[in-house]
Formats: sequence, C-alpha cells, structure tokens
Amino acid sequence: MSNLNIQQILNSRFRTSMDAERMTVALMDDLCLSTKANVARLAIGRSLAQGPFNGDVIDSKGLEIPATSLFSQEDIGVWVGLIAAHAKMHDLEPINSMEAFRAAVRKHWHRGVGLLMQDWQATDSNFDKFLETLIVRRAALPEDAPKQVGQKVETPRAENPQDISAQLVKALGDIGVQAEIKGFIHGPRVTRYKIFLNDINQLDKLRRGLERLSLALNLQHARPTLNHGDEAKTVSLDVPRPKSTWQTTPFEKLREWVASTARNDDQLIVFPGVDVLGAPYSFDLAAAPHLLVGGTTGSGKSVCLHAIILSLILQQPHSNLKLALIDPKQVEFAAYQGSNYLYGDEIAVDSASAREKIMALLAEMDSRYQAFMAASVTNIMEARQRGMVMPYIVVFIEEMADLIMQDKDIEDHIVRLAQKARAAGIHLVLATQRPDSKTFSGLIRSNIPARIALTVQKSTESTIILDEPGAEDLLGAGDMLIKAKPGGQTDRVHGINSTRADRESVLKERAAR
Repeated sequence: MSNLNIQQILNSRFRTSMDAERMTVALMDDLCLSTKANVARLAIGRSLAQGPFNGDVIDSKGLEIPATSLFSQEDIGVWVGLIAAHAKMHDLEPINSMEAFRAAVRKHWHRGVGLLMQDWQATDSNFDKFLETLIVRRAALPEDAPKQVGQKVETPRAENPQDISAQLVKALGDIGVQAEIKGFIHGPRVTRYKIFLNDINQLDKLRRGLERLSLALNLQHARPTLNHGDEAKTVSLDVPRPKSTWQTTPFEKLREWVASTARNDDQLIVFPGVDVLGAPYSFDLAAAPHLLVGGTTGSGKSVCLHAIILSLILQQPHSNLKLALIDPKQVEFAAYQGSNYLYGDEIAVDSASAREKIMALLAEMDSRYQAFMAASVTNIMEARQRGMVMPYIVVFIEEMADLIMQDKDIEDHIVRLAQKARAAGIHLVLATQRPDSKTFSGLIRSNIPARIALTVQKSTESTIILDEPGAEDLLGAGDMLIKAKPGGQTDRVHGINSTRADRESVLKERAAR
C-alpha cells in the first residue's frame, strides 16, 4: 500500500459497471436510500464477506461518484485496509496503486449490489425481512471460508407443522358446523384437512363462515380455503400455517422437473412452483397461449417470472426459443443481457426501445404469416413439419402499467399481438404490480386467457387478474392462484426460490452448449 495516498483517494472518483449501476438505482428506490453511495457502501461490505472474484470481465460504464460521497476522511483508512486485506487473504492483485484500488472498488460494488438484489428478492421485497437479513448475517465470515475446528454450521430448518384437528373441530362448532376430521396432509405452507360433514346441508354455512373460522383459529390475515372432497359428504379444508413452518422449494427442484419432462419442440412447459401438497405444477405456455401475471410489491411476482423464463431456457435450445424482454424498471431482466436467447440481442429498457421491439414483433408475425401462406400451412407446427426453421418467441413485459402510462398508443399494438400472434409461435407474458381496469382493458384481458395472481391488496384487483376474488387472501412470498386455461379451475401454487446466481448459472450452462 506504499503507493496509495489517502488524500489522493479522497480526491478521486469511482464508478461501477452498467448492470450494477441499474441495480444500485433500483435499490435506492426500493430501500428508500437517498444516494447511490449509500447503496454502494452496503454493496462493498456485502462483497467483502465473500471469497475471490470469479474472473468475469466487468465494464466501468456506470456513472462516477466522488470518493467523498463514498468514503469520509474518518473512515477511508478502514475501507482501504479492508479492501487490501481481502485481496491479500484471497491471493488477488495487491492493492498498491490507485488503479488497483479503483478496480477493487468497482469489482466489490458490482458483485455486492448483485448479492444485495438477491437478498432483496429472496425476502420478496419485504423491507423488514431484508433488514433482518442484514442484521443477522455474519458479515465478517465469508460464505466459503474454511470451517474452523469445532465450528458447527447449521442450516436453518422449518419448524415441524402441528396437527390442529382438535382446535379445528372446536372452531367449526363455534361457527355452527358439526364435523369430524378424517385425516390431514401437511403441504409446504398449508395443511389440508379432510372434513366429514354429518349434515351436508351445513356446507353453505361452512362456505359462508370461512372468515369467522379464520378468526376462531387466530390465522391473522390468512384465510382457509374450501375444496371438493374425494368421498361422499367430505370436503377438503386448506388451513394456512405459521410462516416458521413453511417449506421452501429450492431452485434445484426446477432443474429436476425439467430433466424428468420429455422435451417436445411444440410445447413450452413452464414450472411456476408446487401445488398446496408439494407436487410440481406445470402448464404449456404454447397452449395457454398468453399469460397475465399480477401481484403487489413483495408478492413474489418477479421470482415467478424468472421461474417461467428459466423453465423455458432449461427446456429448449436457443435455436428453438427466443426471449423478447421489455423491462422499464431496467434491472429485473439484467441477468439475461448478452444471452443468445435474446430476441433482437437487446433488452428494451425504455418506452422508445419497447415500442421498437413491439413493432419488430408485429413485423415478424406478419412475415411468418406470409411464409405460411406461401407454404400452404396455417400455423408454426405445420410449418415445422414442412421443414421451416422458426423458433418460438416469448415476449415478457415487466410492469405493463408503467409502459402504457409512458406510451398509451402501444396498447393497441400489444392487443394486435395477443389477437393474432399465437399461430405464428409468438406468446405474451404481461406482468404488473398495479392491476386496474384502466391499464388492463377488457380487450387485453379477453385476449390473454391464462392468468397468475399473486397477493394483491383488494378483491377488485384479484378480479381484474383472475375474473374472481381470492388473491387478496394469499400469504405473499410466492403464494399464487393460477388459471392456466380459460374457464378452467383455479389452482393454488407456491413459487420456487431462485436467485440471480441461479439465473447466471443456467445462462452459462446453456451458452456452453
């Protein structure tokens, strides 16, 4: 460190990568932090708890900030010492020049802000949970540090769910329903009780009394769900459990599901998560053929979108699948930048580029129909049978409401795609955290048959998404209601847990093939 001068550092300016810049700005808004420097300090600290860097090339295209915003005269020595010690500990380039220090700050900022974004998404954008994550993390101990002799590292486990059959019978009696419990099954988040009704005429009383039953069982804001039973005079009652007993579904399960599903070039099977009993849940997006996804901040909507995207990437080669990504928030799809799955090679991050991409998709659709006419076929499957090379295109629009607010005329073009693009092999996934009738007109909803509703604030928002209430009673954190077919049943699904590292890992694997 002999060639480093503290005053020279304080007189300098620092920048991160373009991707990290976007995530920094997003976290400023999400965490209500006033400056990028506040996020950068958290990010650098988060990265210092990790091991060596992975060797990825990191650009320096983010905007500069002065060192005096990032560090202060009082603490600059500590930051230099920490960064230098990290480099020495992991046999990295010595921090003995301004250029080396700048590069180290850029790398730590880039890596750390990605990790913070993972932490934020893993808590489903819940500020209190995110803060708890920061507090309890042992930042001084790198995740990949060798275990010391006698050190015991325990993975947090969910508490064992309890059988509340006795309380349930009493609570049912409190609302005037005489019933017996014939069995139960613990799912990942709810327990399904098999209820035998002595008097079948009490079914309506049970259906009307679910809110009072929730109060009797002290379920707080959660609410039991009633389903048909498998025997005469029985019904199934799904009772939400305390969060401490929830079982999460790791990303590796998605890999297993895709690997065990026979690949079909004419299908786009997606796995949003597991059903209430823990079985994998899937549907064919190609048959859907378009999907509307809605849910409030913290509901798990973004994680759901990534599960759908990763299902497709793991299942199909890039020669058979292209992703048209439109992301006005500029950060949600950043991990896919540079992927050979991208349609048009770029992610649209503003209204102008979004319009350009939508118009290109309309031109693509018209071009395909002209090719179909020339070949005397009517859809993409028949065209493939004739030997025509034509990949599926799945269009993801994150925060549709923002896009329409910025460009009101674009709605007509999206509607035209929804009306005509199916046979051409172009499918839409439209997402929003603000479902309302102004943003999602009846014309859009009538042409987007498949729906996923995560937690919303009001029953009217659930009706906008699903054409029925219910999503306002969901548990959050990836709990969702899915209607995969128009007029079909509504299924309850719990989402998988994926991180940015999972996405990057899948993209690297697929790029190598």
